[in-house]
Amino acid sequence: MSASPRRGLGLAALVFVLGLKNSFVSEAPQSRPEGRVALKAKKEQNVFEAAADFLKPRYGKGTERVLPSNAEMIGTLKIVYEVTLPKPLGITLADAPRGAGFGVGVEDVVSGGNAAKLLQEVLNGKDSMWIQEGDELEAVNDVPTDGFQDKAVSLIQESGDTVKLQLSRPRKGFIQVVFPDGKSATSPRAAILKRLAEKVGYNSGCTCTDGRCGKCWHRDPITKEVYVLPLNCAGLVPSVWRRSDEDGARPGEADFECWIPLKLEKAPEEFDKALKEEAEASKQQGY
Repeated sequence: MSASPRRGLGLAALVFVLGLKNSFVSEAPQSRPEGRVALKAKKEQNVFEAAADFLKPRYGKGTERVLPSNAEMIGTLKIVYEVTLPKPLGITLADAPRGAGFGVGVEDVVSGGNAAKLLQEVLNGKDSMWIQEGDELEAVNDVPTDGFQDKAVSLIQESGDTVKLQLSRPRKGFIQVVFPDGKSATSPRAAILKRLAEKVGYNSGCTCTDGRCGKCWHRDPITKEVYVLPLNCAGLVPSVWRRSDEDGARPGEADFECWIPLKLEKAPEEFDKALKEEAEASKQQGY
């Protein structure tokens, strides 16, 4: 039911590099024309390297974390899991885009329902998968839905006070992003975090577009990835570009696990650290 994630953040990274240019490049001294060309090329290379150094503290380390105890990986494409919930479930179902018989998707998780409460329990440390938008409902009380929404709804209505649900999620499915104030959103892997924050009403105080503000900087305490709200997206570790000749995973090579919520914490100290390293590097290079 979910859309295919779009890879990389090349444009955002390019905008960021261009925004940094004035911070690193001073006016070229007067020299012969051919000397000015060579000096300009060297300066431009230094701009790129300085920008890369500024971004480097944001790189996290991808790690394959184990599935919750109620989940199983089927092949390499999807995860199947079971949850038992009391009514009201608090979920909205919909037929697949191709129509009835092609799958029953979770269209919405309603605030205050028991599906939403399960997510909160997971955020508090419970070992379990949770239901989120984009998951597919495959069976109710061990009876297959056969891909029909009407059948799924009937099976749920005919159940007692509790319902056992079997659902599946693409292995590279949506990411549950949790902001420092507890607000959360189910995010496609290409979604810019600042837009998600605006959607759920999380206000970090970040107003810039180039990330050069400590209020924009957040961190995943598990992977140590630093996320800058106007630039980064959920779903990749690292979530920004790397140079093609740099060691380590490049965007798309390390996927954030969709069975682990991305819990962000404020990290202005990481911004301060990057500024200090930038200033020291500029001093050593004579800028």
